Amino acid sequence: ILCKSQYLQLLLILCVFFFFSSKPISSPLIVQVGHAETLQPLLALMGFFKDDEPLKANNYVRQTHRKFRSGRIVPYAANLVFVLYHCDQVKTSKEEYQVQMLLNEKLMPFHHSNETISTYADLKDYYKDILENCHFQEECELPKVNITAIDEL
Repeated sequence: ILCKSQYLQLLLILCVFFFFSSKPISSPLIVQVGHAETLQPLLALMGFFKDDEPLKANNYVRQTHRKFRSGRIVPYAANLVFVLYHCDQVKTSKEEYQVQMLLNEKLMPFHHSNETISTYADLKDYYKDILENCHFQEECELPKVNITAIDEL
């Protein structure tokens, strides 16, 4: 279960990716750095490594081949790379931008197509519900007052 700040951090990562990738490309590389512990909830939010049956104490033996295995998803250190391609020779403008996702340098198939490459438009549409609920200004606004009690220190 994610606390509000973790959930907001995940939404922020998705929002930042889609915000920057919707801008004109001015440099060949944009790097956002985080922790492996941030990647795992982000991948879960995006629907990756989801098992049909939740892991419980009474089904542990049946779950030995489950998809969600944190040691394999984010071993010691991990990396998640979104590669945005600009394709000049395409049939439609929708195909102009293509995206690939690599987790620990391995291509990941997208859920909406089960392919390792997707149009940016399709990917953005697939995560539309998550992205539309990303209220960056509201969530990142600092509190107006300090609520820490003086005797707390």
